[in-house]
Amino acid sequence: MTYCEARALLEWYNISRFCGHCGEKTVPMEAGRRKQCSNESCKKRIYPRVDPVVIMLVIDSDNDRALLSKQSRFVPRMWSCLAGFIEPGESLEEAVRRETWEEVGIEVGEVVYHSSQPWPVGPNSMPCQLMVGFFAYAKSLEINVDKEELEDAQWHTREEVRRALAFTEYKKAQQTAAAKVEQMCKGVEKTHSLSTEFNVESGELAPMFVPGPFAIAHHLISSWAFPDKDVNGIECRSKQPTGSMSNLKVKGCPHQ
Repeated sequence: MTYCEARALLEWYNISRFCGHCGEKTVPMEAGRRKQCSNESCKKRIYPRVDPVVIMLVIDSDNDRALLSKQSRFVPRMWSCLAGFIEPGESLEEAVRRETWEEVGIEVGEVVYHSSQPWPVGPNSMPCQLMVGFFAYAKSLEINVDKEELEDAQWHTREEVRRALAFTEYKKAQQTAAAKVEQMCKGVEKTHSLSTEFNVESGELAPMFVPGPFAIAHHLISSWAFPDKDVNGIECRSKQPTGSMSNLKVKGCPHQ
């Protein structure tokens, strides 16, 4: 069993102790893979829930730019993709278009699937969401940021994103991010923050950087920045790399 599976099941056990239909206690069945109401007149079956999240790199094809956003909880100068939960009765593509419109006021046309990843470092109330990644092609370009959701959002050229991926500071930033993931895996104190400045030996700071390879956002961004290479940096023929990242290891996480 992977860390993602274990954490998700443990949290599900904690929040499914009682039947939501009649209120009686539940008992584990099938080696803990499901629960069942103990009330003989109910016997409702209860299964673990997966909360899907869409994560999208919004692309301005005409001007060769990608939209990146930042949240107040991010480490300084880190930019990433937009993301949001799927609403009931909504398709993945509809969720991408709605979330993009709500968060940055940009209308999206074509939506192209890229890859997916279980995300093991979400909040305790929503552990191990399934992150489903997309390229989303913009039909409008004017940004109107929802300040309740985001701190900022800006268009970045392909060259700017490539520099962010190759900057001297980047490696140190990813080591710190990996340490943050490891502490999340172990259980970090709520009062502790890892949002610190990343200084390189020269004293120079990167104007921007993106999440590390443990995150699906990294692979969406790097796939767009280097369209002729796969996620491992190997030359490939496809301009739109696709495939599952469900086996992606979380760097620094001792449970994988």
